[in-house]
Amino acid sequence: MSGYKNFAVIGAGIIGNYIVQQLLKDKAAEIVNEVVVLTRQGSKTTVQGDAKVIQVDYSNDGSIKHALTGVDVVISTVAIAALDVQGKIAAAGKEAGVKLFVPSEFGGITTEGGSEWRLGAKAKANFQGQLKALGVPFAAFYTGPFADFIWKPFVNLDVTSGKVSVGGDGNTQITFTSRPDIARYVSYVLTRLPPEQLKNRGFSIAGDNKSFNEIFKEYEEKTGKKLEVTYIPVSELDAKLAANPEDLSVVMHSYLLTMGSFQRTDNHLYPDWNPSPVIDNLPVGSMRPEN
Repeated sequence: MSGYKNFAVIGAGIIGNYIVQQLLKDKAAEIVNEVVVLTRQGSKTTVQGDAKVIQVDYSNDGSIKHALTGVDVVISTVAIAALDVQGKIAAAGKEAGVKLFVPSEFGGITTEGGSEWRLGAKAKANFQGQLKALGVPFAAFYTGPFADFIWKPFVNLDVTSGKVSVGGDGNTQITFTSRPDIARYVSYVLTRLPPEQLKNRGFSIAGDNKSFNEIFKEYEEKTGKKLEVTYIPVSELDAKLAANPEDLSVVMHSYLLTMGSFQRTDNHLYPDWNPSPVIDNLPVGSMRPEN
């Protein structure tokens, strides 16, 4: 038996929309039969393409079950703040006959019983344990930070500003993968691999492995613009984290240092996957070479 045909995506935001669009491309190619997007009641979410958008009351098991009837695979892309809703979705999905649940991972590798709490890692690990207890098979996708999204002011990585900050000495190797590449991989694996190869398994994928120093050097060579880099010692990161656990920039840079790069990947499962390097995903903005 080949892969699955009917999908429900929970949310269509930062990563979810890319997955939805890729599934729709596979639907147009007659690889996928149906794509459903579940959103909260009252949401103004719109999706381009031939996807069915269903507003769901996540406090009502019957509402969730009805929306998931006929669905083979649930792909959750909920934000960290909404991770707790996954339990109700999984339970209702089991009653509706869902065959596989893809939890909202799409970051560093999490393991059951892990104590790391940053960026929802502990909650993600605990949810995998809940899925096992429910008897709902799952496939988790670990991608590292999004190569096409992380360069933002709120984490002090807006390279177009000319000033950036990183934790440590900038030499830690980190795995990055862009959202379009993630979407292509997820859709390929779920629709082409036999279901028995997907159950209760984590897939680690890497678009590129680079240190921030390597990335900044490539960026300077590409744009001709010198970056002013501030390095934050690990001891200072820890102190700032203790003082304000909600400081997203500090949380992110601390998390990146602990995540590092994946030692083993499952890139080979998609033989024709050709993920883009980090440098191709950096914004160039209006920066011009210095004279």
